[in-house]
Amino acid sequence: MKPVPLIKLSLLFLLLPFHSVLADATQNWLGKADITFDGTSTLHAWGGKVSARPFTTRVTLDAAGRPSRIQAEVTVEVGKMNTAEARRDENLRKAMKETDHPLISAVIDVPAGKIADDGKTPTRLPMTLTLLGKSQQITATVTHWKLQDGKATFDLDFPVSLKASGISIPTVLLFIKVGDSISVHSSVTLSQS
Repeated sequence: MKPVPLIKLSLLFLLLPFHSVLADATQNWLGKADITFDGTSTLHAWGGKVSARPFTTRVTLDAAGRPSRIQAEVTVEVGKMNTAEARRDENLRKAMKETDHPLISAVIDVPAGKIADDGKTPTRLPMTLTLLGKSQQITATVTHWKLQDGKATFDLDFPVSLKASGISIPTVLLFIKVGDSISVHSSVTLSQS
């Protein structure tokens, strides 16, 4: 085996630190989300609100400093969902099987190109939503995107089917039924850490 010349070995060690600068880097953004949900029933529309637990969004940057991958896990406590009516809240928690499934989660792990066609302005957010231990793929619509001074704010909207999610809400008084589609709206703030 031919020995590696000392000059080549020295150059290799000198270039190693530059390689780490050129490699992908990760930024962490601290997140919060205020969520509202709206549904219908035979008699009237109804809705509620809940805040997600604080979360971290990891943004992987390529060598040119452009986002290449977005990752986050956002969780909501079923017990903190509030419809402003105690009886409805109780029925909601039963239907969501809070004892067995106390959390709702949305996992985001996607290439940045799936979020923003132009590489700058997000328009959609694919995620895996897990309710009652059952996962489903959904894509939320992103609106009102604003990035300024290390803070990003935007809104997310997506529908959730109770049936597809395995949520069964009993009929009340034999004729009052809850509609299958729930509209979910989330106001999100991400702050660069």
